[in-house]
Amino acid sequence: MSMPPAMSPIPVDVLAPREVGGHSAPTRGPWALMWRRLRRDKAALASVAFIILLFSFAAAAPLFESWTNHPQNTSNVAGSDDVTLLPVGPLGGCDGVTDVGKDTCFILGASNVSGHDMLVQLSYGARTSLFIGVVSTAITVAVALVMGLLAGYSGGFTDGVISRLMDVVAAFPFLLFAIAVSTVFRSNVWTVIFVIAAFSWFYPARLFRAEVLSLREREFVSAARMLGASTPRILRKHIFPHLVGATVVYASLSIAGAILFEAALSYLGFGLPADIPSWGRMISQAVPGGLYRNAPYLMIFPGTLLVLTALAFNMLGDGLRDALDPKGNVDR
Repeated sequence: MSMPPAMSPIPVDVLAPREVGGHSAPTRGPWALMWRRLRRDKAALASVAFIILLFSFAAAAPLFESWTNHPQNTSNVAGSDDVTLLPVGPLGGCDGVTDVGKDTCFILGASNVSGHDMLVQLSYGARTSLFIGVVSTAITVAVALVMGLLAGYSGGFTDGVISRLMDVVAAFPFLLFAIAVSTVFRSNVWTVIFVIAAFSWFYPARLFRAEVLSLREREFVSAARMLGASTPRILRKHIFPHLVGATVVYASLSIAGAILFEAALSYLGFGLPADIPSWGRMISQAVPGGLYRNAPYLMIFPGTLLVLTALAFNMLGDGLRDALDPKGNVDR
């Protein structure tokens, strides 16, 4: 009986990385793909550039104060025209760059009839807006993550209580409560931050809860549970990483909303105290007596900065949402 011929080994071709320009292309992770998509979004990149410039403008507030020799919130009689009694306009009292630093020189004009320097007030107002926007958003997202994780993963009684709390907060008159708090308590930066965070967390918490409800039934979560992983470890290692993208997107969008809300409160006179520069108050100071009709820059400068800031953060949020979409086209 003849023996069957020995079977020769079947060659197996191992898939090699795709060759690009003679070099193997490295495997891209999700964050690398996100960055590649984001780089192709011109609007998002322009927003990032503007936000960097805005933070630089806010950080340079003491430099502007020293350069112009006009301390913030300091009245200056040279900031008002002797005849019309209106605040001087851009380059008021300035014959050239060499005049900057004199009491009579206002590069962007005076921000009100008291002679406050517009450039200095705008720069310190940017500090105020960015601080309130970033800090209130950080608190909002932190509270929303905790509530969303607890409600979505625990379910049952815990989910019911947190969900009803979300409904109550959503139905509460946000603006009226903010005005009441500002009237009863001493209005300051932290009061505004508390009001914004207290009534902004419910919306992202609902989004996080819905996502956690879906994730807790996934195979990798069930496997971790069967292997004896504790609930905190499952939430930290297996569920939270899937919420990072949504968290980043919501945070960028929420900053714009917080900045606009602070400006609205200050415009209505229930926001920050008078010694803290605010874009909203600068706009409101141009309204009495129709002052903005004779000095439109009083509204144009802070209003333009306010609109551009909100637009930049919103466009960045849209760009991040598209870049983090796993179904997006990498090569677009």
